Amino acid sequence: MENKENRTRADTPDNATDNSIVKRIGNTTFDIHVHFSEKSRETFTDKVVRLIQNEKKAP
Repeated sequence: MENKENRTRADTPDNATDNSIVKRIGNTTFDIHVHFSEKSRETFTDKVVRLIQNEKKAP
């Protein structure tokens, strides 16, 4: 079943950058902008794994 509520990069606003994602779920539109430091030594995957591990440790 295809979710027709998702917007692709082609139908995102002109001011959207390559580092943005627009996703609509129900009546809520999520406009997500991603930024990573070019000086960072940690990859995206490293960051996500670290966030998940820290979340598991939280009370």
